[in-house]
Amino acid sequence: MANTASDVSKIPDHVPEELVFQWSEVDFPEYETDPYGVIRALAKEQRPIFWTPNDIRSNNGAWVVTSAAYCREVLQQPDPFTTTIRYANDNASWPRRLIPLMMDPPEHTSHRRLIASIFSPKNIDSQDEYIREVVNEVIDGFAKQGQVDFMKDFARVFPGVIFMRIMGLPIEMKERFFHWEEKFFHDGTDEEKQQVGIEIAQYLQQLIEEKRVNPGNDLVSSLIDSEIDGEQLSDEVIQDFCFLMYIAGLDTVNGGLGHIFRWLADHPEEQQQLRENPERITVALEELLRIHSWIDMSRVLSRDFDFHGVKMKAGDRVIVNTPAASWDEARHECPFDVDLDREINPHLAFGGGPHRCAGSYLARRELRVAMAEWLRRIPQFEVTPGEEVTYFTDGLLSLRNLPLSWDGSEAQ
Repeated sequence: MANTASDVSKIPDHVPEELVFQWSEVDFPEYETDPYGVIRALAKEQRPIFWTPNDIRSNNGAWVVTSAAYCREVLQQPDPFTTTIRYANDNASWPRRLIPLMMDPPEHTSHRRLIASIFSPKNIDSQDEYIREVVNEVIDGFAKQGQVDFMKDFARVFPGVIFMRIMGLPIEMKERFFHWEEKFFHDGTDEEKQQVGIEIAQYLQQLIEEKRVNPGNDLVSSLIDSEIDGEQLSDEVIQDFCFLMYIAGLDTVNGGLGHIFRWLADHPEEQQQLRENPERITVALEELLRIHSWIDMSRVLSRDFDFHGVKMKAGDRVIVNTPAASWDEARHECPFDVDLDREINPHLAFGGGPHRCAGSYLARRELRVAMAEWLRRIPQFEVTPGEEVTYFTDGLLSLRNLPLSWDGSEAQ
């Protein structure tokens, strides 16, 4: 992997020269069309921890951790790897903290507990029929056409509708919600993101006021009715909760869907094997999640700390590179081989430690149902010949587009 010259002025005095490695999305033009190729190359460098002066989320560079074991350690130790400290450019569109993400235990524990029942296996299991209905309704819209922009017309819509129901958002406003999500996470300018953040906040406050008068069986109503230490939550805390749930619920799963279906489109033999043997989907999904971990996580040092011989300073940012950790030979046997029957698969696609994704059970259910119903109804599909697939490279790693095509006459 090529390593461009580093900017010495950005390297703090406590960072040893031998640990400096310039790695960032901006250093590799091919990242926009083949991000996982770049990430695999990084994993093969076998640099468990290094300092990059080019971290786009920090003006002063950051530590990058790629070892699966080190990544787990960082995620499992809120002291000193905290989520409560952030730089001025972090989440600029939401000036307050995102709850419970930007909390450490025990405060994090008491707040996260409030949403545990909403995302519990029992509650998600009860919605299985509805999830399947939504998947098939979306597929109905294009199955016979023999083509679709998967990201726009499936990956965005299907999990978005599911989450709107869980949160209590009106489905008839879905296009506005999708527009806000795309501007906030992906293609908005800084000014547009700030404006969208204001619009989302205003809408959520209106929704909270409506739910106080007419509560329902949804996340917002549940938060309004919740207490911590005998006190009900303030509107501000509920709004902070809802802002995080909104941006996470409308953007995370569609990223995973895009990566997984891009891989299936590029591997027709494996695609057909899963179509003929749908009972293999559950295990195969975990392997596809491993090789497509798509969410880097960030922590900040709350104090000076010696991490495996590396002296870190209070205020240093640490990037937990879960995509690279998924290819760690010390954690996964033959990690560069894609084995859809891999039974033992301790990946970090949903993070780890106290901040592990609260909606991971829901996400797995949505991904599994999407694969099963799509493969049942859509015949052999591929990336439409002549079309280029590109990725959003700021924020969550997600496909910008995914044009797929198949024989519409054979669709169910």
